[in-house]
Amino acid sequence: MLAPGLIDDIKVHIFNASKIKVGHDWNYSNIVSPFSRIYLIMEGDGVVMPNQNMHQLKPGYLYLIPSYTLCSYHCVDPILQYYVHFSHQLSDGVKIFDRISIKNEVKAMDIDYALFDRLLEINPHINLKFSDPNVYEQRNWYSNEVASPYNNVQLETIGILKQLFSRFIQNESTKEVSLKTQYRLTNVFQHIATHLYREIKLDELAEIACCSKDHFSRQFKKTTGMLPNDYINVKRIEKAQELLITTAKSQKQISEEAGFNSQQYYTRIFKKLIGTTPAEYRKMGGLI
Repeated sequence: MLAPGLIDDIKVHIFNASKIKVGHDWNYSNIVSPFSRIYLIMEGDGVVMPNQNMHQLKPGYLYLIPSYTLCSYHCVDPILQYYVHFSHQLSDGVKIFDRISIKNEVKAMDIDYALFDRLLEINPHINLKFSDPNVYEQRNWYSNEVASPYNNVQLETIGILKQLFSRFIQNESTKEVSLKTQYRLTNVFQHIATHLYREIKLDELAEIACCSKDHFSRQFKKTTGMLPNDYINVKRIEKAQELLITTAKSQKQISEEAGFNSQQYYTRIFKKLIGTTPAEYRKMGGLI
């Protein structure tokens, strides 16, 4: 979880938002988006399945699909919904879901409807031009600058996004990992995020955390659920996914920028974690 004060470092950016009614054509399998989505269901019936966990869409509930999460969608009865697509990370470049636990479904509060209405009022031209993920996921969404040029609108938009996102954050005890360890690991996460392009050794990470390699590995796994090398590979593959979707760089360039020492190893790890080769992933626009 985030140590006190670090929650202030969350940065958010909005891409698309609207209020829309979808029908039986809202039926997509195995979508992997480079942004996160929040839905507020007003009426209708359907299903979302992030990481194969099924959630029945219910009126009066909010749903969060994190970025780079394999998800399927199915409409049973026409669904009236608000949606927002956005990115979020810590100021050091670390993805927020690496540091906190979230829920995918929460009951909406009355204010959430007002927040969505206000979000659309101050950002009137950010609805999706294409509703089919097979179209819009293959576009260079990363260069789609839809943010308002006005400072007051930007600030209010960020505040609304943070309020909506806050509904899904799970409160956890800080007893298992001390605050001192959390702050030390923050520097480790930042170091990894900014040095993916080169070899990252366990010794340097342990030194940053001011502890022995064995102690560091235990604390790191206790915090992330992964050993350091496994975590680094996950971050490198996420970097590769982003580059595959948002740039025309060659596979060699991407493997080097993501920090893999060989293109063959890059392909093998990518297929192990994602289930397809990098070339196949790019060909399908990130849809797998």
